[in-house]
Amino acid sequence: MNTSPESKMDIFRILNLRTEWEDLARNFVGVNQNGTVDSLDDFVKNGARKNRFRPGFDKAIDIAETILKGV
Repeated sequence: MNTSPESKMDIFRILNLRTEWEDLARNFVGVNQNGTVDSLDDFVKNGARKNRFRPGFDKAIDIAETILKGV
């Protein structure tokens, strides 16, 4: 986790990305969609198993990784 103020993402950007991720992940199988850091981390690690061919998966992975890097 980055702790310097310069490396942290703006809270509003994180919240907007989280909302976008939740909208995309709504139709995915076995995904906890509450948007917590733990659920995003689990999605990045395990989400491809049943969802990699679903529409929006690549974008959802990108968003989840961006959020995790920004917190």
